[in-house]
Amino acid sequence: MKFVFLIVLSLIVGCASLRGTTPSERTFEAPMARVKPAFISTFASMGMMISSLEVRDGREIIKARKAGSEVEIELEPVGRTATRARVAARSGGLLYDEATASRIIKQAEK
Repeated sequence: MKFVFLIVLSLIVGCASLRGTTPSERTFEAPMARVKPAFISTFASMGMMISSLEVRDGREIIKARKAGSEVEIELEPVGRTATRARVAARSGGLLYDEATASRIIKQAEK
């Protein structure tokens, strides 16, 4: 009985430590008027098509896709001179694709 409990506990702990369970996030020291075009340009350079632009509770949501990959960026103003970006990239699975999200953030920083 103890053996079964240890196996179940190990599986739970292992699943909880999976990477890719949350979107990538970065705060830019720039207003949304500069950050949003940077992400749109990044999508274009990566060959991604923007599928929707939305505004929810003062945040702007940009969605794009390309051949089985979907990306959602949530831009939230943090004061007048900073913008928080949450990038959620998925490649057809349930988990987030952290490599793609990191690449998008790095390109937008340029």
